[in-house]
Parts: sequence; structure tokens; C-alpha cells
Amino acid sequence: MVLLAACTGSGGGGKPQDNAPAAPGSSASSATPSAPAAARAQVPPAFDGGKGWAVMQSEHLTQPTVAPNSRLVLLLKTYEDGKAFGVEAREATTGALRWASAPWKPGENPKEFDASDVKLVVTSKDGKDYAVLTAAVNEGADVVNHGTRVVNAAVFPAASSGTGVAPARTVKIPGAELVIAHPGDGTVLFKTDSAFTVADVTTGDLKAPLAQGSREYQLAAGGGKMVELWPGQATIPDGADPRDDAMPGSGGQVMAVKGGYVVASWQAKNQAYSALGLPMNYVWALHDERGGQPVFTLACEGLSTGILGQGGSTALSDNGRYLVAVTMAFDLQAKKGYCFGATDTRSGVNFMGVGNNGVAYGTSGPAARTPVSVDLATGTAADLSGARLPDHVSGDVALYTSAPQNEKDPAADLSHHAVLSVYPTR
Repeated sequence: MVLLAACTGSGGGGKPQDNAPAAPGSSASSATPSAPAAARAQVPPAFDGGKGWAVMQSEHLTQPTVAPNSRLVLLLKTYEDGKAFGVEAREATTGALRWASAPWKPGENPKEFDASDVKLVVTSKDGKDYAVLTAAVNEGADVVNHGTRVVNAAVFPAASSGTGVAPARTVKIPGAELVIAHPGDGTVLFKTDSAFTVADVTTGDLKAPLAQGSREYQLAAGGGKMVELWPGQATIPDGADPRDDAMPGSGGQVMAVKGGYVVASWQAKNQAYSALGLPMNYVWALHDERGGQPVFTLACEGLSTGILGQGGSTALSDNGRYLVAVTMAFDLQAKKGYCFGATDTRSGVNFMGVGNNGVAYGTSGPAARTPVSVDLATGTAADLSGARLPDHVSGDVALYTSAPQNEKDPAADLSHHAVLSVYPTR
């Protein structure tokens, strides 16, 4: 399960609901309301499908995002027909409201921005989480003028409390558009025409930009080859073939950057082929994000390459201990790696996510359609046929998203349609 970045919904409209957080200075009660109960569902055995909480579409809460250190689910709140926005923080296990921000306007003129461009991301530093609301704004735009492109951002510490919480700081990033959170160092990257602007959300400072074509830029974009990013033998893991050609994994293909590591797949020197003629035998390595040296290396004598998003993902557990990448799994604390690549006699496991307890989830079997779980401590796989895999596993909960209903449909009952359901562990 990919890091849950957004749940598309109808958040671009609607009046504030009766349970909307009050604006600053209001006399709203300090009581913590309970969340609607989740519908009973067939979930993996580790979670309780008879309990849990939900977010209804009528609440206009979208883009559920996990604050891993705080054990909160953060959601984007849309007010006033898309003219103001906020953050709601819910307890991950119960759905109870921990805090809610004051309504935030990206700009005074609603014509300068679009509700669909407002994003909620989370970044962390030194064990503290930060919710960051961002909005692309064309300052000075009107019916004739295009305006000046900026991104306005509002930063809220996840340790906030109460309602009407004001931003700890705001940041303006000229010429920016795309937003990428860097989970581990308290920064958010904003894509400009020729660079990534780096904002330190803990201070509001803008750091030196990452120039297009630089190693840091390519890593931030999640691509490139290790032999090009770090020329020299020091980055080549044992058993890997350093050749750079058109074959999958050649030159050390960067798959993701997670937890301070660059995840890369390398062709093995003893390259082999399956009965179907597919290339097998790869060396997977976790390289130091700063120096490029291989820290964890694992040879996989199976079909272990894959396209992210098509049968496999790269995910890090909230506690930072476990990392899964397509068909590979790593216990960073025990310094162990596990290969679940397919062979002529065994189906592979395409991982989607992993919990703090070291239980990873994915698919296996013919056409990789059977949901499974794997206990990384024992390597034991369990058939989860009939269960729906979570979209995201975080700490002690499993999160599921559902497509929103069409608000213009007279038959739609938005007050009873859950766009997010969260189930606790047993």
C-alpha cells in the first residue's frame, strides 16, 4: 500500500457542516465528538472488521494522511464552496477529534486558486509530525491577467489541540506547483520550472534549491540509475553487474527513496532467465541516501523486478523498522532482507505495505490476484482470500478508502456514504 496521499472526493464544495470545527474565538464546546462507526467488513485477521470508525462524504473531509509519530489521521476540510480549507486531526484508533484548524484561505480572491489544487501533506522531524496545507495560487489573476504563480503553505504541528488552531507559520514559494513531502527531515519540496525549492516547515526557511539534473533533484523525483548518480565502484553492491543498458535493473535502477535509503535494483552477474524467458536474478540494495554506499544488500534468485504501482509498491512502516519494495522486504533493525520473487516453482509476492509488527501485505498466486500476508519474522505467508487488503497500514490501524458518490445524483445519500473506513487491530 502506497503511502496514502489523497482520497479524491467532493471536497471542492459544500457549506460547513453542523459538526465543522469552529473558527477562532467561537464558543464551540471542547467536548470530543465521536466519529461514525465503520461498516462491518472482511479485513485481514489482524484487524477487527466489526469495529472501527468512518468519515462520511457529507463531512467534506478528504485526502486522509497519516501522522506516523502522533498516531493521527489528518484530513483536509473544505469550507464555503471551496474558498477556505482546514485540517482535522483524528485519533487513529477511535476517530475522535484531537484538534481542528481554523479555516484557512490560500488567497483573499477565490479566483486566484482552485479547490482541486489544495493539498495536505505530512512531514516529520525528530519524532514530531507537521501537517502542511498547500495551495497553488495565481496572485493578481482576473478575467484578463494570468497572475503570478506561487504556492502558499500553512504549517500546523500535529501535537496541536483544541479547535480554531492557527498555523504555526506560513510560507510563500514563488513560481512553484508540484508538492512532494520528504517524510524524514521536516521539509517539503516544491517543483518550479528548473528546480525543487526546499522549505523547512519547522522554521519556515527556504533552503538552497535542488537544481534540475543534480543528484538531489533526481532522487527527489524518485528516478535515475545509481551508476549515473554516484559514478564509481563504491556504490556497486557485491554480486551486481554495473553495466548500464536497456535491461531492467541495469546500472542500479532507483525504485524509491525511503527512510534515509535509496532503494535500487541491480542486475546480477549470474543473470538467468525463467522458462518464459523473463530475466531473473537481481541484487537489491538499500544505499545510503547521502553517500550512495550499499548498506543492505540481498541477492534474489527469482523474478523480483516490477513496475511500481503495477503489482508492487515501496513502503516503510511507521516505526521505520520494516521496508518493502515490490517483491523484497527488509528488517532494518535486524539487518535482514527477504526475497519473495517468483521462480519456476513458486509464485512471488508483490508487496503493497507493511505494519509496525512486521506483517507485510500484498498479492500472490496466478496473475497476482490472491491477497496474502507475510510475517517477516518467520517468512510464513497466509492466504487472505475473501479479505480486502488495506489501502494503508499505519501503526495499529488499517485504512480503506472508497470512491465518492456523485453529489448531483438525487439518489446519493452522502451522510451515509463512507469515503474512509478505519479498522483497529484485534
